[in-house]
Amino acid sequence: MVFAAIAAGGTGTRMGAELPKQFLELAGKPILIRTAEAFAETVDAVYIGVSPTWHKYTEELLRQYNLPVTVRVVDGADNRMATILKITEEIEAERTVSDDDIILTHDAVRPFINNRIVLENIEKCRAFGACGTFVPCIDTMGISADGELLNSVPNRNTMYNIQTPQTAKFSILKKAFEDNMCRLEAFTDLCGMLNSSGFAVAMAKGEYTNIKITTPADMTVARGIIGEREDANR
Repeated sequence: MVFAAIAAGGTGTRMGAELPKQFLELAGKPILIRTAEAFAETVDAVYIGVSPTWHKYTEELLRQYNLPVTVRVVDGADNRMATILKITEEIEAERTVSDDDIILTHDAVRPFINNRIVLENIEKCRAFGACGTFVPCIDTMGISADGELLNSVPNRNTMYNIQTPQTAKFSILKKAFEDNMCRLEAFTDLCGMLNSSGFAVAMAKGEYTNIKITTPADMTVARGIIGEREDANR
C-alpha cells in the first residue's frame, strides 16, 4: 500500500495571519485541502499531522470537502520529524503494514504537487528503497558558519534544492527513526535523516512550481500559478 503523510503542524508566524498558513484560502479553497486532493488519485490513504490545538478544526474542514480518498487527522509533535513518526505509528496501529509499503512525506503548504512527481517518487522508492524530490539550484549558493562572513561557494552544478514529497519504504523509515530517535529535532526533512542513517536516496525530478508557501510573497506567487493554470484550461 501507499500512504501520504502530510506535515501540517506549522503555526504560520511568517505569514502574519490569524490562521496557520495551511488553512488559508488560495483561490477559494484552503491550501491544506488542495494539497490533500493532489494525492487522491495515487495513494491508498492520506494522514495529516496537525497541532492538537487545530485537530478538531482540521476534521471539521475536511468534512466540508468530499475527498475521494481516506483521510485521517493525527496529533502532531513539536517538530516535523516527530510528527512524521506519530503518523507512521498511527498507520501501523490502524493497518497491517508490510516492509515494502510506501509512505510519501509532504509539506501541507506545497499544494502544486502533481501526479507525475508522486508517481516518480513511488517508482524510485520501489527500486531504491527511498527517494526525494529535487530541482537544480538556480542561484549560486554560499556557505557561512556565522552569517557574517562567507566561508565558501560550492559548485552550483552539483547543488539541488530539496522539495517534497520525500518517500521511503516502511522498513527503511522505521530503521532511520530507530537510529535517530534521540535527535529528531536536528533534521528538517526526511532526506537528511535517511542520509544520516546511510540509506541511498534516489532523486525524483521536481518542478519549480512545486513551491512551499510560507510568506505573503509566496502567496502572491501561488495566486499567479493558479491564474496561469486557469487561463491554460480555458
